[in-house]
Amino acid sequence: MDYFKNNQLSKQLKEIEFCVEQPNSDLAHQIKAAYLKDLLTHAVKTTPYYQGLTRPSSVADFPVIKKTIIQENFELFQSSIFKDKKNFKVSTSGSTGVPFFLYQNDGKRLRNHADVIYFFKEANFNVGDRLYELEVWRNHNKKGKLKSWLQNINQFDVSRLTDERIQTFLKLLTSDKQSKKTLLGFASAYEMIAQYLEKNNMTLKNIELTSAIANAEHLNSYTKSTLGKHLNTVVLSRYSSEEIGVMAQQTIDSPNSFVINNASYHVELLDLKNDAPAKLGEFGRIVVTDLFNYAMPIIRYDTGDIAQFGLNKNGVMVLTRIEGRQMDLIYDSKGSIISSFVIYTKFYRYYHLLKQYQFIQQGEKEYEVKLNLQGDNFQFENQLIMDIKSDFGEDAQVTITYVNEIPALASGKRRKVINNYKNNT
Repeated sequence: MDYFKNNQLSKQLKEIEFCVEQPNSDLAHQIKAAYLKDLLTHAVKTTPYYQGLTRPSSVADFPVIKKTIIQENFELFQSSIFKDKKNFKVSTSGSTGVPFFLYQNDGKRLRNHADVIYFFKEANFNVGDRLYELEVWRNHNKKGKLKSWLQNINQFDVSRLTDERIQTFLKLLTSDKQSKKTLLGFASAYEMIAQYLEKNNMTLKNIELTSAIANAEHLNSYTKSTLGKHLNTVVLSRYSSEEIGVMAQQTIDSPNSFVINNASYHVELLDLKNDAPAKLGEFGRIVVTDLFNYAMPIIRYDTGDIAQFGLNKNGVMVLTRIEGRQMDLIYDSKGSIISSFVIYTKFYRYYHLLKQYQFIQQGEKEYEVKLNLQGDNFQFENQLIMDIKSDFGEDAQVTITYVNEIPALASGKRRKVINNYKNNT
């Protein structure tokens, strides 16, 4: 298909490969500088939010923005040139409790596609290989059977990852005769699988697993080493989001530090207290400029996560650590662990009514939902409570509290999922 489209994807892949692997070269600097200049010029000329800026000389002249700023000024962030064109809506709940979505143009979608293919390749996965996706699958995100078969994908639901469910997954892996298999899934699911394998002293040596890529959540060292040992593979972490794309990833050649996607993004680390650059080796806020979204230019976007810059053996800047995505595990009324991402699915249909939400387990069977509304009232209380009980148990006691703001932590982040019950026992 790409051949008949003038090799658009192949050209993008070659550029990404060069700019990511040789980011300090003069040519890579020139390519990135040109993309950045074009984006900033486009934003100032066509995007109402940025039209007040007069002749900015660099990206540092632009303000740092957060999800709430985009959310409150949504129309102002849309480019007048792309506003009436066919764009793609991407949504995410993220890790800060702010429901969020953006529009992306065709060029951004193509670049995202190329980014994903490149970073998969750096984890020993090639298009067409068997891919197991461990996620919370619902109607809004699940692929059809035909598409899954064509893409050689198994969408394995991890909503309730009980021992029996883990056994089912492991049987799938061991019975799959395809020569190359890769996992892509939530770090919390990997952790539960690792605990099960260790508890039962199971090591699967002949499943031909090329790698296991963790996304969406913080991958702790226990999970990385334990899962890798018991599945006889390398476990890597990907830093990405639905609304932005793949910003950094650990790779086969860089298994313990994150290779930055310098080809498609301008990544800054800013001080925790102000917008000055963080010093090398110190923690700072991850601030990203998307070089390819022209439908809604995203410039100096504070992701809400914290990281640490370092240098690899070749003197190339990498992220040595990424923090801030660790989420509390939540338990249903019978004590079984439920993925935090089950909670996110409860709120998708209400995004247009909410500014923020937070889910708190206050006791063994007690759950509190905090809602910060866009308007004056919320008419779906009973529906939301019933939906929560469907996954957490009919004997779950669910209360809804309305607030004007979700209190921030010292880091500036707002925890979406909190387990006060387990943390206090």
